[in-house]
Amino acid sequence: MTDAGCLDSPLPYDPGHNPFAFYGGACPSNVVPISELAGDLGGKTPRFSWITPDRCHDTHDCDVSVGDAWLRQQVDQITASDAWKSGGVLFITWDEDDSNGDNRVLTLVIAPGMSHRSSTRAYTHYSLLATIEDLLGVKRLGQTAKATPMSDLIQG
Repeated sequence: MTDAGCLDSPLPYDPGHNPFAFYGGACPSNVVPISELAGDLGGKTPRFSWITPDRCHDTHDCDVSVGDAWLRQQVDQITASDAWKSGGVLFITWDEDDSNGDNRVLTLVIAPGMSHRSSTRAYTHYSLLATIEDLLGVKRLGQTAKATPMSDLIQG
């Protein structure tokens, strides 16, 4: 995101990847550029943060190696923070597959002290949202009411 705002930001930022850009007709004050992440992690970190890469760093418009380097930088910064170390959970997911037909996407769940595990269950993006809503203790929205949360990935 640039300092220009949510919907009127010039490329490479794509507000279509940020659902919070569309609430209330104006850009919420807490939708901020990625350049503010370090300060947020060092101060009062919100219970929920959403990070959306720009068109280059999501690897739509640039080589995968560029997106990988950007992601590594963000993950290193987050996992070094006290906010993450004191009960944080980091979800990393993609919005599309390699066009193989069944739309499988990788989702990583990372938390302090979590052992390596994988799941054979089929989850959807609704499952991810249901998991986040459950962790935050908020009512599930829309289709997430019927979704299976990713409990096997986040519980002991």
